[in-house]
Order: sequence, then structure tokens, then C-alpha cells
Amino acid sequence: MPERHQQPVLFQNFPELQQNIPWIRLGDLPTATRKLDQLGYNNLWIKQDNLSSQIYGGNKIRKLEFALADALNQNKKHVVTMGGLGTNHGLATAIFTRKLGLSCTLLLFRQPITRDVKEKMLLFKRYDARMKYRKTKLRAAIALYITERLEHPGAYFLYAGGSSPAGTIGFVNAAFELKSQIEKGILPEPAVIFCPVGSNGTLAGLHLGASLAGMKSKTIGVRVSASHLGPIQICTPDSVRRLMQSTYRYLKKRCRSMPEIEVAAPLILNDYFGDGYGLPTEAGRNAYAQAKNKAGLKLDLTYTAKTFAAVLDYCRDHPRESEPVLYWHTFNSVDMSSEVHPAEVNKLPRIFKEIYQEKEEG
Repeated sequence: MPERHQQPVLFQNFPELQQNIPWIRLGDLPTATRKLDQLGYNNLWIKQDNLSSQIYGGNKIRKLEFALADALNQNKKHVVTMGGLGTNHGLATAIFTRKLGLSCTLLLFRQPITRDVKEKMLLFKRYDARMKYRKTKLRAAIALYITERLEHPGAYFLYAGGSSPAGTIGFVNAAFELKSQIEKGILPEPAVIFCPVGSNGTLAGLHLGASLAGMKSKTIGVRVSASHLGPIQICTPDSVRRLMQSTYRYLKKRCRSMPEIEVAAPLILNDYFGDGYGLPTEAGRNAYAQAKNKAGLKLDLTYTAKTFAAVLDYCRDHPRESEPVLYWHTFNSVDMSSEVHPAEVNKLPRIFKEIYQEKEEG
């Protein structure tokens, strides 16, 4: 198991940031990297952020280490954020706000009702999150940016997916963590790095961090969320670039030695999204089955299976060992089934109880 970092690798490279950016350890970092050769490709590697925490893993921990530290630094007692009914970010926020003695409100919008979604709703309640149903992503966004701010002006408002500039720093740091592992000979420098892109923070942080670290790796996002909310771009190369720019400004303001770089938009693949957020695709189901049956790797059909489908297609077309491919695994692998008690459905607010009783889709 890798030795745990005592501070972010980013701070080791830019010591001035340690004095100017709040951070609190929540995860078990660095996460391991290993070759994933059971699928017939000798150039495929995995970064196991699924094991980022023994409490609740996945990619959200890296963002929360900076975002919740920022909330504590501002003496905030309450955190408000948003996501789908089965939001991993929402559950991670509920778990770690309670751990830190903060309260949490989740503004939730509709997504396909699956067993996982139902379990998440029970877990939100179990971890004391205040749940508010806003039906659509637009209504949830309006609540986050307008109505909740009027009702709770003293709260800390965290963007969907934890993808604020503070949260995105978690994946800038992740890129520096990866570079450190490359320098130690744990893996070769990837030609490409694949990750899901939904709320933009993971891809924005990795792309910005790789540039700041001087890596040659090309980051590729696989879109798993709608590209637009009405006329507003929410998951496009331009929306990722804007988040990168705001995060870069955030860093430069707090570190005089931050290098000058050009903030360019990353590549996003749109062909793996399918018919909608949370709706499985045939390619995703095939990737899910291959990962499980050949590599013992657990994926989910909303985010990681769609991403892994793109990874397998790329490896098929670029099989050479001289072109290492890194798949950044963002799914939580901590088994929380012992904490899910269907009998507790009666403790849910009425609207969520009604949703829980609906027939599961897929």
C-alpha cells in the first residue's frame, strides 16, 4: 500500500500554497496505480481512486479535502450542494460534513430510478442530510444559486460534483501525485489519461495539473452528463476551460511562483453518453461485463462504464505498449450495503418515499 501523504504533493512543489489554501485530510492518498492487463492490452493502466478512502471512496474525496477545508476556514456550519437523486457527490458530502461536525442540504433532481438510486436516498437520510427535491436540474441550479442563498446566506454553497475552483484543486494535486509516481518508476508516463466528465472538476483539475507539472500526457474526458442546460454550456470543452481558468487564477493569486501556462480546452468524447444522464448504453454494459468478468473491476453504468467503453475502444485502436493508456477509476468501491436498511424508507420525506416506491428502471 502506498505511503500516505502528510500534505498535498502540490504543496510540496509550491510551498507558498500551504500557507494560503486550506486543506484537510479526508482520504487515503496517494491511490495506487497498476497495470490492467487482464483485458488483453499490455498498455492499459488504472489509477485506483475507487480506493481513495476506507469510508467512502471515489473521486469526490479529493475535491472535498479542499472544498470542506475552505468551508471550515470561513467558519461555515452548513453546506448546500446539488446533484441527481443518486448523487455520489451528495453522499460523499453528507458523510464527510457529518464527520467534520457540519450540517448538509442536498438539492436533488430526477434521474432514472434504479436500486442504487434508492439505496443512496436511504444513505442520505442515514447521514443526516437534509433532502430537498427540485425535480429538474434547472430548478436545482436555481435553488443553489438563488433561493437557498436568500434563505441561508451564511451557508457554504458547493457546486455540483464539488467542482468549484477550491474543489478542482484536488485534481490539480492528483496530477502532481501521478507525476510523483511516474518519477518513482511505478508506471510510465501515460500517452493519454481517460476520466468521466460530468461536473467538469475531475477533467479540469487533471488537465490543468498535468500542464503545471510539465507532463506530456493528453487528458481525454468522456461526457456522461448533458452538455447544455438550456442555452448554458455545462459539460463542454469551453465549460471545462472556464473552470480551469478560474482555478488557475485562484492558484496564481495565492502563489507567486506559479508558472505561466496556456489554459487550453481539453478533448471531450461525446459518443458514449447515450440517451441521457443515468441511462445505460449497450457499449457501457459490455464494458461493465468485461471489467467484472476479466479483471474483477466494479464499474457503474452512469459514469465509469461509459468511460471504460471509450478506454477499450482506444486501446483496441492503439495497442502499442509505447503508448500507455491510464484509466482514472472514479467509482467508490467501499461496500455500504450493511448501512442500507429498506425498512427505514418510512423515515424519508414524503416525496422521496413516493419515489422509492416506484418501479426500478433497467
